[in-house]
Amino acid sequence: MLRIAICCGGGFSSSALANKLETDIKRLGKKDEIFFEFIPFIHLKERQDEVDIAMLCPHLLISAKQHKDEFHIPLYIIPPRLYGLMPVQDFVEDAEDIIALWNDHPQNIMTFADEEEPLRIRRMVSHRRFVENITN
Repeated sequence: MLRIAICCGGGFSSSALANKLETDIKRLGKKDEIFFEFIPFIHLKERQDEVDIAMLCPHLLISAKQHKDEFHIPLYIIPPRLYGLMPVQDFVEDAEDIIALWNDHPQNIMTFADEEEPLRIRRMVSHRRFVENITN
């Protein structure tokens, strides 16, 4: 099972996003394969064993940089243009691909090679689909 934490500071938008993604997973019949959960960033360190990856709201970039060495799971900043707009499958694909990168070279904060600056990302689909569209 792929377990994904959606994290932010206060939790209003990220808890709504996590609930929406979890509802979409159930609708797709994948609740036994994928799980989304809202975890406030201040509680993530103590709960990191409950998830495989933490996908963080864009405004947590500075906090994540300050605390990145406290985590043994990948931290990934959700690009602002994608936050709340990307379909569930794209979130899942980004999570799977970040975990694969982490397994090869665990170093937080995780980014795709061509996206070192999360706040400047312009794509509107998963990184995987974005790259496929460029190469096709």
